[in-house]
Parts: sequence; C-alpha cells; structure tokens
Amino acid sequence: MTRKVIITVAPTGSIPTRKDNPNLPITAEEIADETRRAYEAGASVVHLHARDPDTGKPTSDVEVFRRCLAAIREACPIITQVTTGGGATTLGLSPEERLMPVKELRPDSASLNAGSMNFGRSLFQNTPDVIELYAQRMKTLKVMPEFEVYDLSMIQNVDYWVRRAGILDPPYQFSLVLGVMGGIPPTFKNLLALQESLQTGDTWQVIGIGRHQIPMGVMGVLLGGNLRVGFEDNVYLSKGVLAKSNADLVEKAARIIRELGFAIASVDEARAILPLLNHG
Repeated sequence: MTRKVIITVAPTGSIPTRKDNPNLPITAEEIADETRRAYEAGASVVHLHARDPDTGKPTSDVEVFRRCLAAIREACPIITQVTTGGGATTLGLSPEERLMPVKELRPDSASLNAGSMNFGRSLFQNTPDVIELYAQRMKTLKVMPEFEVYDLSMIQNVDYWVRRAGILDPPYQFSLVLGVMGGIPPTFKNLLALQESLQTGDTWQVIGIGRHQIPMGVMGVLLGGNLRVGFEDNVYLSKGVLAKSNADLVEKAARIIRELGFAIASVDEARAILPLLNHG
C-alpha cells in the first residue's frame, strides 16, 4: 500500500516580515485564506503563530489567536497546531504566558520545544521543568505535543524527562528542525542521526530552514517521515524567486512526494497517523 505523507504548513511564523516577502499573511482573514489554499494544495496540518493585525509584529494575545483559529476552522477542516515557542525570544514571555493560547483554545496540537539553545543571538530557554510542565498540561488538555528538536540532545531530553518519567504515553510526534543558527546544521548525515535516535512507533516530520526546506524535507520523506513547508521557515519558491503563497510551497512539496511514489495524506488520514489526544 502506498505510504501517505503528511504535509504541515506554517504560514506566518514570528520572524519573517513583509520586507522578506510582501505576500506574508498578517491578519486572521489572511492567515485563514492562506491556510485554506495550502489545505487545498495538500496540507493537512497548520502550525499557527499570531501577528498583531495593525503592526504585523508577533503577538501572544489570546484573542488574536482565537480569531485566527476561528477563521481557519471556518475556512477548512485542517488539523490545528498552536506554537508555545514563538514568544519566547521575540516577546520575552514566561512559560505560563506561552502556554496560555493552548489552555484557552484547545487546538489539536501544540509545539513543545525540547531543550534550551542559542536561537541566533537570542537565548531560547526551555528547561526540564518547562518540558515536564508542558507535557503534563497538554496531556490533561488532550492537546498533542509536537516535540520540536533542534539538536540530538533534545531527543534525549524527551526520552529522559517525559518518556522514562511516564508523563505521556507513547508514541510521540517529533519535528526535526535543521538549519537554525545555534541548532544542528542541515546535512543528510545529521538528519539520519536524528531519525535513528527516535523510538519505533514515533511519528515525525522534518523542518528545513531557508533553502534547505525542500531538500531536507524530501530526505525526511525518503527516511519514512513527513515534512513542513511555509513562510515561517522559507519565503522562496526557488533560488531568487519569492513564493506568491504558502500554497506554492505545498504544491511543490506535494508534486515531489508524488513523483517519488508516495501519496499525500488527507486530514482524516493524518488524524489516523498522528498520535492525537483528542481523537476529533
């Protein structure tokens, strides 16, 4: 049977601006429209950051997240995931503040960053106490944590502080992030080392930053994983060519996946593959 590959779209993030790409969505309506287009192109999961609709800057405002999620849910039946890391370096939020949109809005999933690191010139702080707190809260809320891994040691963090502690029943969902300054460099050997460190039964995707988005993502698919695309990580369709929409990046990924002999997972199929806790 042909394996189904899950495509996640991250339409806005917290770092890109319209100076980087004028097509970056800012308002709830724009983000929902971009998500719908990405869904129609093959994405089954959306990873959501919120932006102040007036300034375009990242925001942790729960009401802005609420409007974004409501608009997305009205636009398409995509699986929803909210960030818990977007305000850590840009807004200086506390762990509880970062978790607030998850507590209030109960998306299908939320990111759970699996360790501290230098994120560019900023300190991205995710101590074991925070990892444990988020895993416990997400289990209670029935929101699937997606463990964001920026280096090999972070897989060990999840194994020690969550798996061995019995906080959350396996299997787990991981994002293997390659190419962030301060994290693991984007090479095939590094991706293989990350993949081989996961436990049997865990699901995972690859997030390649910048020009590494498609090469690293495709390598992940060949190794048995899934991939994420979108303006959060990369605003270019090809060298020197800005993407007009997040859907352009989804379409490119979907075309390559099909050429490799795989199929694109629908939302229902992705729900069956991922270890979601709400079974919605």
